[in-house]
Amino acid sequence: SMSSERKSDEFWNQPRFPPKKPLITKGRLKKAQLLEFFNKCQNMLLSADSGLLLRQARKEGRDINKIVIKWQHEMFEHLGIHRDFGVESLKSIKINFPSDQSMPGLLMRFAKICQCSVMKAMMPYARAGDRPRRFPAKKKLIDSGAIMPKHAILQFFHRCAEMLRTPETATLLREAHNRGEDLQTLSIRWQREIIENLGYEQEFGVNSMMLIPLYYGQDRRLMMEMQLFQQVCGRVVKQAMAPTLTADLDVSKRRFKPQKGKLLSKGPLPKKMYMKYFKAVIKCLNSDKSVQLLKEAKARGEDIGLKSVQWQREIFESIGIEQEFGVESLNRLAVDYPRDKELQAEMLKFAKACAAVVKKADPEGVKKAMEAQKIRMEEMKKARAGLNERVVQGKIVKAAPQPAPKPVEKKKEAPATKSATKDGNKGEEMSEDDMALMMMMMAMEEEKKKNAQKDGE
Repeated sequence: SMSSERKSDEFWNQPRFPPKKPLITKGRLKKAQLLEFFNKCQNMLLSADSGLLLRQARKEGRDINKIVIKWQHEMFEHLGIHRDFGVESLKSIKINFPSDQSMPGLLMRFAKICQCSVMKAMMPYARAGDRPRRFPAKKKLIDSGAIMPKHAILQFFHRCAEMLRTPETATLLREAHNRGEDLQTLSIRWQREIIENLGYEQEFGVNSMMLIPLYYGQDRRLMMEMQLFQQVCGRVVKQAMAPTLTADLDVSKRRFKPQKGKLLSKGPLPKKMYMKYFKAVIKCLNSDKSVQLLKEAKARGEDIGLKSVQWQREIFESIGIEQEFGVESLNRLAVDYPRDKELQAEMLKFAKACAAVVKKADPEGVKKAMEAQKIRMEEMKKARAGLNERVVQGKIVKAAPQPAPKPVEKKKEAPATKSATKDGNKGEEMSEDDMALMMMMMAMEEEKKKNAQKDGE
């Protein structure tokens, strides 16, 4: 209704942070004043209250980027600094602090945290404690500091991966899917519970996960662990919605029967188990029997790629490795054994065998699939080229080409080769950091102009 819209507009137009008078409008801000602004603004933007407000604003169809900028302007004036003078001070930070290398870095960090606050508001949301907990919280929760320590983040990744792989989780997700619940939201709630089970306040933990590239971006192993964690989250939810990739739960229907006793499901997979698995899969897929079985499956209208994957999963359990843990271990090979050439060579043979058996069973289908893949790659190249020019606040600026992600070994795919190309135009193109900073500054400047026009009217 019109009245509810008017009330909503009044709510968003009123200041969240009251101004402090008189306001500083000239001179030069001291480092301590800017540091106070950065700290208070960062804490405010990453707070649970801000997240709640931004999610509500997004539901109402409001521009949450503008709301974040409005709060930044208000924070300046809450600290006794006129918003226009504050914005100018940020723009002049390199000029005003020529010998202080930390200030541009702090400004860059602030720009990225602004981005994080917007991204967080756009993500699926669930809060631990809203429903009965699966994992209890510790009595005392840590909620201060810039970010969780590395060891705690790694512990979180490993605990979550173990939890998501369990039969209990698979059952709970399938039941939730049958009830029509959002599985991603349910998974996020469990992850938040694990954060508090480790002794960290959930909102602080979620913020820490988002800030990993900012604080620990140079730690290649941690970044790979984060990527593996994201893969597990996506794979488990996908399988609960369409459990066609897993080995048949009815063991009597399996080609390869599981080993009796408890299956291996934790810790780094030993090298000898990798070697045993690769040998068994390659032997299976290179056999005439496998080719014949796939041809028969194709004649019945079955997906022979999925059939091959199911055999690979069955083989995991036939040698004593729980299938979900086995799949994750394949993805972890480069992390756990980064310099083992023998294992990498076996992985390559395994990948080639996966591709070869499908090609033998359905050469025409593989040819069509490769042609379709080629078309998709060309479309992606065109789309990526189009992103190299972005319009920001009416001006065209060059955006840095996005680096290709590190290849992660997958079933049925040969490992991607490394690209040796180098960026020959580094001096001309903006880095991702510069782009983030520039977009924030231009957006704040644009808001400043609009406010000036309103005051003039």
